[in-house]
Amino acid sequence: MKLLEKAKRLIGKDKGRSGKAKKNIFLTIIIKGVGILIGFLYFPLSLDYLGAMKFGIYLTLLSTIDWFLNFDIGIGLGLRNKFGEAIAKNEEEEAVHYVSTAYFVLGAIVTLLTFVLLSLNFILPWTGWLNIEPSMVEEVKMLGAVIIVAFGIRFVTRNVYEIFYALQKMAYVEYFSLLTKASFLVLILLIPFIMSDSLLLFGTAKAMTFALVPLFVGVYFFRRKFSQYRPTLKAVKLSYFKDLFSLGVKFFLIKISLLVIHQTNNLLIASFVSLEGVPQYEAAYKYLSIFMILFVIITNQLWPSNIEAYVKGDIDWMKKSLKTVLKVWLVTLGLAAVMVLLSPLVYKFWLQDNLTIPIGISITVAVSVCLVTWINIFSIVLNGTGKIKIQMYAYLFAALVNIPASLFFVKVLDFGVVGIVLGTVTCLIPLAILAPIQVFKILAKKERGIWAE
Repeated sequence: MKLLEKAKRLIGKDKGRSGKAKKNIFLTIIIKGVGILIGFLYFPLSLDYLGAMKFGIYLTLLSTIDWFLNFDIGIGLGLRNKFGEAIAKNEEEEAVHYVSTAYFVLGAIVTLLTFVLLSLNFILPWTGWLNIEPSMVEEVKMLGAVIIVAFGIRFVTRNVYEIFYALQKMAYVEYFSLLTKASFLVLILLIPFIMSDSLLLFGTAKAMTFALVPLFVGVYFFRRKFSQYRPTLKAVKLSYFKDLFSLGVKFFLIKISLLVIHQTNNLLIASFVSLEGVPQYEAAYKYLSIFMILFVIITNQLWPSNIEAYVKGDIDWMKKSLKTVLKVWLVTLGLAAVMVLLSPLVYKFWLQDNLTIPIGISITVAVSVCLVTWINIFSIVLNGTGKIKIQMYAYLFAALVNIPASLFFVKVLDFGVVGIVLGTVTCLIPLAILAPIQVFKILAKKERGIWAE
């Protein structure tokens, strides 16, 4: 209790940008912590309900279709930056134009994309590429259609979260995420009483839960607290699309590159190692990415804070926040090492005898997570300033190298799941070097040429 009161006093000292960031980070850590516990609960429950093979199919299918959720040409992230800039300048009318234009364009994209994906789902023999048993093909295709529709809904409706981020109200987003996870956990507990071992029922529960929550959030907040920013056809200005697109397309290329780098892992493991290797990787990643979640929290909060600081020329604040995050990262290196050492005991307690995870997978996943968090530290500043061209090129390079590198480690060196993760590590090294260099140039006001773009 005393610790909680001390934390409240510490947060309450600063009422400005730093105070707002501290408050959101503090609340988000608490909410995120509960969400992590729920995530750890439904992973073994899902594994027990579906079994390793069906769970592997589900995870692979989800990550594959998740690719297409990111084909918004970066408009969502462009909206976060442009909306945040408009609010920082007290230009509410501009903010409404950006929100309305973003929703209109995304609505058009999702309509076309959903139609195309549904057609491909039933025409292409894609289930054969994932080594799925013939007896399960129809069920998997039906689930694919459900996930496509659900992701189509989420594709548009989740952009209300970008407004929360831009307004530096990240804790709200984490609360809604917690609500989503809790709803799914309840459904997981109920599903076995309805039907046993049903991949279609399980996948539908997950897909629709994650689609409907942001829909209800958007309807509620645009009617109440965000009524002044409510999207309308009248406020759509296609000329504003250029601003969203010029910055958004860079974010889009970065997002697509990140998908190739990270989301192909499940697909590569399923295709070149084994379906059973997918839950092995997912379990290790879920466990060892716990400390990375802190960086996701910090990144999502400090991104809009850096937008505001950069617009107002507060470089000293940006330097101070970067130093603080670097100190946190150094502490997490030791935490990662301890987590790897304890991983066999944790897996035994968590997963019982349902899944065995080699220590090599835990080590390489930990290295990968540490490298990603290092890059994310500097992406906070780059994304906030909008100077992301070098980052974009480095990610595109990483995306091109990732799959060949992974296949080299798997096919030539026979490293299995470990090889797939090593491919990810290898391709990210150039960005891990370039990002800090650019950030230090920006903060020293010495960026020139491509370093300033």
